[in-house]
Amino acid sequence: MTAYQVRFAAGSNLSTKQLPQDGRKLRSKSKFGCKECKLRRVKCDETYPVCLQCQRRGSLRLSATPPRQWQAVTPWMIPRPVKEPWTGVFNRNKRLMHYWFENTSRMMTVSPDNNPLSPPLLEHLLSTPSLVHAVQSVNAGQEIFFQRSTLQTCLGERGLAIQALQRELQDPSQIKPPSLISVFLLGISWSWTEDRPHCYGKEHLSGAHALLDKMLADEQKREEPLVQYILGWYIYWDLSCAFIADPDDFYPLNTAGMLAAVKIMRASFHPMIGFSAELFYLLASLGRYCRQTMKTGVRDLALEATFKEQLIAWKPTHDDKMLVDMSYAYRNHGLIMLYEVCERFYVPENSMECWKQSRDYAQTTRSLTRRLALDSLKRLFETPVNAPCIVTECWPLR
Repeated sequence: MTAYQVRFAAGSNLSTKQLPQDGRKLRSKSKFGCKECKLRRVKCDETYPVCLQCQRRGSLRLSATPPRQWQAVTPWMIPRPVKEPWTGVFNRNKRLMHYWFENTSRMMTVSPDNNPLSPPLLEHLLSTPSLVHAVQSVNAGQEIFFQRSTLQTCLGERGLAIQALQRELQDPSQIKPPSLISVFLLGISWSWTEDRPHCYGKEHLSGAHALLDKMLADEQKREEPLVQYILGWYIYWDLSCAFIADPDDFYPLNTAGMLAAVKIMRASFHPMIGFSAELFYLLASLGRYCRQTMKTGVRDLALEATFKEQLIAWKPTHDDKMLVDMSYAYRNHGLIMLYEVCERFYVPENSMECWKQSRDYAQTTRSLTRRLALDSLKRLFETPVNAPCIVTECWPLR
């Protein structure tokens, strides 16, 4: 009988307990497999965002938040038919797409498990060249933290995205929501590509408003999930710029289509703004008013009273503590802005009595703003710094 010696690799800690006694082959279990493979009871190779099994079936995976070691598979490798596939030629960068699914897209949601910019975006990438290049432009800048000397790839992809977008927008009546996502990505990354940013993507914000307004005029499109998502993103973008932008640069926010759409989504969860669509819409309108008051010195006391009444009466419609605390911080921010900005333009009459009333009111206002600021800080400090809502929603509060 021939004798064999078995030597394991250095550092191996395989024990005899791990070896089956009946000669069966060892099979490692899939720890991070997608839900569809688990439902079908087949082994998942854990490729993210679409595993090889799902690729062969032509389906999108249903996964939990992926571990960092998962590899992204770009959508043009998926044998999945789409309604209107793009037949032209455009450059695709697997590394940048990988970075999008592993990093960038996960910074743009308050719920990593419900993110339209992650795997659900795959189908739209297949048919929208501008979106491919907009995503790759943002990633090319993000992975080098937008260092001015190494932005060649970022700017090159940005130029390709704009060229593709011009082709997609030739017929305004046939504009598709994915093209509008391209406009948003180009807009929010505008200032990152400048040496000394002094712009907030004004042209893109104005263009997004015009395109979105056309979509919201259609009652059927108004209720589409992707259009609702884009509306929430636009409200967040408008809120972020409302106080810093010149009032003359803005389109009106209170259009019939937009008001109707906000009412539809007022109690619904939004992956970027949580349950705060109505609150953010109110704060965007308040920011515009305060900036207009700063510019002209003219006040509308009745409108200010309405803003104050609505902000004080606002209550959350859910029980997620972190999102509730973030929403209250925004609500407090709106009241502080209303008190501090508008009271600067209070001009009392010459009588001593009016002057005393004005002084007492100013002291009361300072006390209120201090209390609101402390409440906001307390709520924010109780929220973990790595919470998705802190990463996504905190910028307008800074």
